[in-house]
Amino acid sequence: MKLRLNLYLCASLLIPGLALAQNANESVEPAVSGEGAIDLLAGGTLDAWGEASERWSLEDGCIVGDTGGEKIKIPEWIYTKQSFGDFEFTCEMLLTGDKSRNTGIYYRAQPFPFKRGKASYEAPSGYEFDAAFHQPGKRNNRGSLGDWYARPSLRILPDQKIINEVYRSEDWNRMTIRARGNRLEYWINGIKIMDFEDPDPKGSREGIIGFQIHDRTVMKVEFRNIRVRPL
Repeated sequence: MKLRLNLYLCASLLIPGLALAQNANESVEPAVSGEGAIDLLAGGTLDAWGEASERWSLEDGCIVGDTGGEKIKIPEWIYTKQSFGDFEFTCEMLLTGDKSRNTGIYYRAQPFPFKRGKASYEAPSGYEFDAAFHQPGKRNNRGSLGDWYARPSLRILPDQKIINEVYRSEDWNRMTIRARGNRLEYWINGIKIMDFEDPDPKGSREGIIGFQIHDRTVMKVEFRNIRVRPL
């Protein structure tokens, strides 16, 4: 596995002409706007999204997932109706709740029957941009890349020092993804945190995009300014 963290930290803005260099461009967060960009909340509706439980709603221009003050037994998702292969995606996310609050952005996802202990439910294969709340003393999965349900051994962790500097707890965070072939890149609030090439032929190349409400936690997650551009 190859993990590349090319963090140029705004160099393209500080040095004239540097933004034209290939390596500098690769570190710059995609804008995901303008021609070809799809607003996944166009018209202030959930028309671009499939059916989901009553725990998902549209409020003030945001997709909201809320456990309703209780811990649910199995996780839940809301998915786009449209599938995407190579694309750029961005959204803003606010995650609140107890110390176990957890969510993720799933992409190239293909839901399949999954069993964990006595619980059986439909879970997504495909990749995840993990937005877990970090619990002191435990591994910090925030910003990590994985395919938890189909390939649980895949877990690529970003530089935690950078994550701790750029991620804003109790506030909105902009999460951006670019997926091209087997190369997967992540940004948080404009800073690149992940550049990974997945050599596994089982790696998903196309699927839907989804947001998660995690189980065993009291939480609320909100997503706004959700856009995707197929490449």
